[in-house]
Amino acid sequence: MRTLVWLLVVGLVALLGIALSQLGALDPLKNGALTVASPLERGLRTAASPAADFLDNVTDRQDLEDENRLLRQQIEELTAEIAHLKEAEFTAADLAELAEVEESRPDDQFLAARVIARDPSNLKERLAIDRGSSDGVSEGMVVMSEGGSLVGVVSKALNDFAWVTLITDPNNNVNAMVLESRAQGVVSGSLHDGLSMELIPQDAEVEPGNTVATSGLGGNFPQALLIGQVAAVRGEQQDVFKKAEVEPAAGLSHLENVLVLVSFTATHLVSP
Repeated sequence: MRTLVWLLVVGLVALLGIALSQLGALDPLKNGALTVASPLERGLRTAASPAADFLDNVTDRQDLEDENRLLRQQIEELTAEIAHLKEAEFTAADLAELAEVEESRPDDQFLAARVIARDPSNLKERLAIDRGSSDGVSEGMVVMSEGGSLVGVVSKALNDFAWVTLITDPNNNVNAMVLESRAQGVVSGSLHDGLSMELIPQDAEVEPGNTVATSGLGGNFPQALLIGQVAAVRGEQQDVFKKAEVEPAAGLSHLENVLVLVSFTATHLVSP
């Protein structure tokens, strides 16, 4: 009975509150409550604002880090693809140049090879290629650049690779001629000093810019392989011979691909 009376009282109070609210009788009370609670709400909001800003900043920073990580990955992938395409372009260009050399000497047989190492001692001018005796490479074979100029000669052939002594090595001597005047001499290498053509007759006409090629004498190199150009001429009138500095035609310091002339073997081998 007591519970029933309590429920009736609560129901009547609720109905009365709804009625008074609809009639606006409770508006002063609401306004008073808001007036009292408003400063407390602003204080709580102000106190909680730094924490909320901190959480927002943490979230934004994490989003930026995730976005930057994704962008860096995409840039890395694109850079790798560009590098791959550039390498493929260079390789295609190199192969095209090598094919032109082969076409220009139809009676010769060539074997394409890649440079894989250089002599670390600085006492020899030589490099290693990825072709060896198992590919038909043997000591004494002439090596040419992708542009068709003389690079050197195979001085040591192993099973899977071979050492090539460059024309700039002091142990390498090449019988040569100046094409413009047919003057003959011997091109010799010198560590870090390029090439020099010696034993040129004093009365021979040799000028800077003249072309130097193999003469074919001696049997070590075939005839008419491009060596380089005369850079300067040295010698006095009283000297029996004069000397010319020669700039190699092949970029020996940055070779990547070469051609081994397998159809020709030198008569006298260069010491390895």
